[in-house]
Amino acid sequence: MIEPRFVTANSLRFAYLERGEGPLVLMLHGFPDNAHTYLPQMDALAAAGYRAVSPYLRGYAPTEIPSQGNCDPKTLAQDVKGLITALNPGGRAYVIGMDWGGTAIQAALVQCPELIEAAVVMNAAHPATLSKFATDPDQVRSVFHFWFFQADVAARALAASDLAIVDYLWKLWSPGYDPGEHVVSVKATLAAPGVLPVVLRYYDGLYQAAGARTFPMAEISVPTLSIFGAHDPTAKYSAMEAAYFKGPYKRIVMPDVGHWPHRERPDEFMTCVLDWFRSSRSERRSVERAI
Repeated sequence: MIEPRFVTANSLRFAYLERGEGPLVLMLHGFPDNAHTYLPQMDALAAAGYRAVSPYLRGYAPTEIPSQGNCDPKTLAQDVKGLITALNPGGRAYVIGMDWGGTAIQAALVQCPELIEAAVVMNAAHPATLSKFATDPDQVRSVFHFWFFQADVAARALAASDLAIVDYLWKLWSPGYDPGEHVVSVKATLAAPGVLPVVLRYYDGLYQAAGARTFPMAEISVPTLSIFGAHDPTAKYSAMEAAYFKGPYKRIVMPDVGHWPHRERPDEFMTCVLDWFRSSRSERRSVERAI
């Protein structure tokens, strides 16, 4: 078992897992998940000459529980900025994120692009597509928790059911995949004291940002690879996001894959990631030589 390390970023003490040496790759998980989700990819990245770091997101134990403050996209982007700065002072990082981790990266690509070499975003709805979800019955069924989690009773209801929502969402979003014991780890993270109320604030923060139009949105120049599982609810409107990328951009939709491409198709996923990092690095060197 890999033991967590700790670093302070954006005034919060983050726990993280680490493997390898070389250029930093920051890997951000989503919900319902935790930092262990990327362990196979961390080994692969380390073998390829990278330093893979997978933190527990804001409020996910054993990362510190923030006593107050928002969990909106701008705050998550500041977490990304703080983590890169703390883990690689004066340097940059490659970033990988899914679900909420992907949302954090989307915001960071706007707020601190100078710190990011290249990005891989998995199954994270671009803010431009969010309005589509509320008016599409199929989408509402798949992401009903977005609204339920904003209710005052949500944390108590989830705890009272022994976090049955975790099993339900893994089966709903990736019906052909068995996460095995990983779900036990995820439940342990979410069951830690103080975690659920903070984790649920992410959803309120997202909708407040959408309503107030404060979600960071601008054209993105950082090389970005978007990966979607064909069976994931975020895939349906994902083609709309292309208009927001002015730099190198590629969108891949994996057939017969749900919400967790890196776990459902680990080899294919890593091939896509390593190819993207290599091509982004080669393109940057070509630009630097031209200058």
